Amino acid sequence: MTLEQYAYLAEIIGVIVIVVTLIYLSVQVKQGKELLRSESRQAQVANDQNGVYKFVEHPELGRLFSQKETPSFEEKVRLQFWIIGQMRAREHEWLQHRSGAMDEETWMSYRDVIFFLLGTERARDLWEMCAPFFNSDFAEMVAAMMKEIPYIDFWEQLEAVK
Repeated sequence: MTLEQYAYLAEIIGVIVIVVTLIYLSVQVKQGKELLRSESRQAQVANDQNGVYKFVEHPELGRLFSQKETPSFEEKVRLQFWIIGQMRAREHEWLQHRSGAMDEETWMSYRDVIFFLLGTERARDLWEMCAPFFNSDFAEMVAAMMKEIPYIDFWEQLEAVK
């Protein structure tokens, strides 16, 4: 074999090595992306569970959202910061979806929780107070989805369960 043929062979081997390297890197990037999505979903589930456990620890929150009597200042503070915490979680999920880190189906399941979170008149009033402190596009999306949505009677139904 001549020197020129060795050079051609070396070029072919070099191209093969580059192609194999690119395939390997693309697999690594895909796995990294899946790992990141998995970690993001795990954080979102943990965040949601924390919100649920707040109701377990403080079941009066539900009553405070729906009762006719005006809550005390301290109770309003509890409700306000619960709304902020829960809506901040939804905002984070919305940002994840918007950036492509969360698929549409998953986002819709998280998004629909907003109907529950803002299901009472008091919850919507509290949201109106803090909405300006959130991403403006997120706040506009929430306003559009809640427009003309009736209040829910979840807390009254729960109270009536025997």
